[in-house]
Amino acid sequence: MDGESAWRKVLDPVALETPVNIYVNGEHFTTLFATPSKLVELGYGHLLSEGVIEDIDDVGEFVVEGTDILAQVKRTDVRERIGSRKRERIILSSCGSVEDFIEALNGVQSPWVVSEKKVDVDRLRRLVGFSGKVSKGFKNSIAVHTAFLYSIGHDDVKYVAEDVSRHVTVDKVIGMAALDRADFSDLILFTTGRQASDMVFKAARVGIPVTVSLRGPLYSGVYTALKTGVTLVAITRGKGLTVYTHPERIVFGKQLQPSGQTGTRT
Repeated sequence: MDGESAWRKVLDPVALETPVNIYVNGEHFTTLFATPSKLVELGYGHLLSEGVIEDIDDVGEFVVEGTDILAQVKRTDVRERIGSRKRERIILSSCGSVEDFIEALNGVQSPWVVSEKKVDVDRLRRLVGFSGKVSKGFKNSIAVHTAFLYSIGHDDVKYVAEDVSRHVTVDKVIGMAALDRADFSDLILFTTGRQASDMVFKAARVGIPVTVSLRGPLYSGVYTALKTGVTLVAITRGKGLTVYTHPERIVFGKQLQPSGQTGTRT
């Protein structure tokens, strides 16, 4: 070893993942690999974002036992909803081409987001700064994703979650907001994960009008956002801010008026 290098023993934080099982009415619904925190919020958020329930009042008894989440859903159509969601997963994961994917996605019953809220470009750019402030994992260089919900009306970050899974971060913040009886039409979803179709569907199912990511979106995410009425934005490092769908919710400066084409960049 040279005089400028030396070994030393250190304590370094490492991200934890564990299987989390969700049971609906006594039957296994899904297993998620997640950071074992905020499991109540995760349970409610996942059931909402996957379309099993439409409101937290659809759930009766709700229990967390270790890493098992047990929910008693009162809806009479719960079996049909679970069956429909499982069929969607099979279809969307087995497509062999773009044409197959579009045909399959068009066969899925999609929600449509209705919100007249608007947000200006400068506020969207500020969300990147918020992400650095609220993310403990980012500060400690831990391999986790961060998601938060930003209130347009209050100009404030309201709900924050970190997890090894980008999907679970979204489930957790949705659950936090739902338990707080928040108005989803006033919220922007910010995530450090890329936006594929399943991520966009999560936002659409609860009525979140705008999603913002530090990653560029996948084609499936853009197509799903177009189909469900979600304004999809990416703030990619070195490339500025790009609005891929429904730019009518974004207030541009006079010199930055959108051309009407998908992929408006500032």
